[in-house]
Amino acid sequence: MADTEEDTLGIIELEQNLADVEKPPEIPPGVYKGEVQDVSIPTSGKGNQYFAVKFVIPPEELPADIAEHYDEGAILFWNRTIVPNGKDRRALYNLKKFVEAIGLPLGTSVDPNEWMGQQARLRVVMGKYQGEERAEIKSLEAADNPAGRKTAAAPKAAAAPKARGRR
Repeated sequence: MADTEEDTLGIIELEQNLADVEKPPEIPPGVYKGEVQDVSIPTSGKGNQYFAVKFVIPPEELPADIAEHYDEGAILFWNRTIVPNGKDRRALYNLKKFVEAIGLPLGTSVDPNEWMGQQARLRVVMGKYQGEERAEIKSLEAADNPAGRKTAAAPKAAAAPKARGRR
């Protein structure tokens, strides 16, 4: 139950009937530049705090036929960086790699507020969540790494069968 009037949930008026809503096409696998637009620190089911980083891929980074479905850009989350507590070397190393990928200097303090507006290249793959295929971030790369830039992969055509000769 809500404690204050501000916590009270109200009716949401939608522009479209939910019965008519279809899933937009997924972003094809590839590497896209994305910008950090939100960071929160939730707690996992195992009790670990982690950084939930919201990346937005602008429409101009997406293939034209996909971009038309994402007017505000495509949103993907990076939820793999645990908030280090103590000297957990793996958590510290993963945080280091994340901070490097978004182009911030390394040091003895980290301010997640500074992450806002930073960019990285997102390696996007297809994964499954609750039985449905969806695009997800597999890894991050520095945004200023044009050598690592690959265009979004189109679905691969089936390879032509190899000609077989007689011996």
